[in-house]
Amino acid sequence: MKKRFWKVKLGAIGSQDESTEGTVPRVSEPTSASEQVSREGNRALALVSTAVFLTSSTWFSGTAAAPDLIHSWGLSSTESAWLTISVQLGFIAGTFLYAFFNLADVFNPRRVFFVSALLGAAFNAAFALIADGLPTAFAFRALTGVTLAGIYPVGMKLVASWFRSQLGWRLGILVGALTLGTAFPYLIQTLGSQFDWRTLAGTASILALAGGCLVLLALSDGPFLKARAPFDARMLWRVFAHLPFRRTAFGYFGHMWELYAFWSMIIFYLGARLQGDDLSTGTGLSLLAFLIIATGSLGCILGGWVSRRIGEKKVAQFSLMVSCILCLSSGVLYELNSGLLVALLLIWGFFVVSDSPQFSALAVRFCPSQYTGTALTVQNGLGFAITVISIQLTPWMAEILGWRWALTFLGVGPLIGLYFLQQLPENGDRNGQAGSDKEV
Repeated sequence: MKKRFWKVKLGAIGSQDESTEGTVPRVSEPTSASEQVSREGNRALALVSTAVFLTSSTWFSGTAAAPDLIHSWGLSSTESAWLTISVQLGFIAGTFLYAFFNLADVFNPRRVFFVSALLGAAFNAAFALIADGLPTAFAFRALTGVTLAGIYPVGMKLVASWFRSQLGWRLGILVGALTLGTAFPYLIQTLGSQFDWRTLAGTASILALAGGCLVLLALSDGPFLKARAPFDARMLWRVFAHLPFRRTAFGYFGHMWELYAFWSMIIFYLGARLQGDDLSTGTGLSLLAFLIIATGSLGCILGGWVSRRIGEKKVAQFSLMVSCILCLSSGVLYELNSGLLVALLLIWGFFVVSDSPQFSALAVRFCPSQYTGTALTVQNGLGFAITVISIQLTPWMAEILGWRWALTFLGVGPLIGLYFLQQLPENGDRNGQAGSDKEV
């Protein structure tokens, strides 16, 4: 009996060992599940960023065509600015339309993104095929701007739906993709100098359509996507009731005063300074404009990475400080030799947008969680309303003072941004975990 007993016990022990060995994967299952969610989240971030890059190529397709249209349509530099302003005005109208109806919160954001990309591609194609002067160009560019309100803010919501923490650096990748997409028409113009502006604008429409299909067909909903919110038009202004969100938004407005005026006017600033230089050809200026704007994508990504260590607020403050100094000294930079000037403009391009994803991450943290999409859209809309003023004022200042001093007044924006950022509470942890307890 004893022998039998020990056989049974030893057999049981042996089977426990075997079963324990077989259960090791079950013990680590939470870690494996977490790693799987992380992998899927990183895949979603890559997909959304690629889609935003493709769809945002319609944003500056009119601006990149401006040097050609100045000659073919007989536009002044002030009139050509409306090719950019029209998109900004359309974007503003679109943001209030999307925000008033809470579209990104009431409907599935992937479908909102796809429909917006589809319509944006159509309106931009109409600009390429039909526009024969500033009035028709203005109309189609404005309609393109309306649809972009369903790209950038909705893209941020899609990314936020996949991550509970460290949103600053992930939005840095997204805004970096937006920046690269914004610069892309200049690269298309450089590489395809033998093609006319209509072909290049049409190429941007094809890219936008591809971006929309990518989000609809290859992306799934994030695990932290909040249940669809009820329609509430009052959220259009109620999102500003929370003081930290309001201060974040006002800081963002200062940042926007500078950003798009710099992006859209840098080619004219360079054209005036490099007149007679080898780089002053249309192709050379387009390439320089692409490099200066595209450098900002690196600023967004690296700034986001640094925010993991020191927080979004400090990254935004440093970026604003550097771009403010370069703004205020742009008249002095104008007199430097062309190589040094271009190098400093690349630095400016790096820092002029590196604070943008940090403002978005701070906004996600401080806004009402159920209406994240609405809050981001309203903040963007008001920010772009400010860009209309600065974009229109810059060529007007150039006519009065010359392009040497035209960009100096943009330094007011970063100063305002720094003032409001200083009043924000600290990030709370050194990893900059924006919105760590929020579903979106």
